[in-house]
Amino acid sequence: MTTETSATPKWIIIYLWLTAVITIGACVAGYFMPDALLASWPALEAVGALSLAGPLGLFLSRNVATAVVTVFSLIKKNAAMIKIVLLLRIFSDGFDLINNLIAANMQVAIMGGVMCLIEIIAFKKIKA
Repeated sequence: MTTETSATPKWIIIYLWLTAVITIGACVAGYFMPDALLASWPALEAVGALSLAGPLGLFLSRNVATAVVTVFSLIKKNAAMIKIVLLLRIFSDGFDLINNLIAANMQVAIMGGVMCLIEIIAFKKIKA
């Protein structure tokens, strides 16, 4: 089993811890203060938008799952698991980029694109 210290560059570990903490924070904010977190979301006024059974619930569940898997892979210090987490994030952030380009939400599209690019570079750097 390959450990993160021997196969995963330190900047990738820092990036993943940072994204996991931000993601968990956003999920807590989304659960307790969804209108503050999603204030600029055009669909906020739609009936059920802030329901945990609707779009908010999908947002929270996806992000909590991603954060938990990220933290688990970092604690296990397994380069192959970290690479799988990066692959998950590449697709997730890549779809955020595409969906927000379509919706003309450029701030989120740019953020998703930058994160996707960082994750592609990180994925290529890990020797696992």
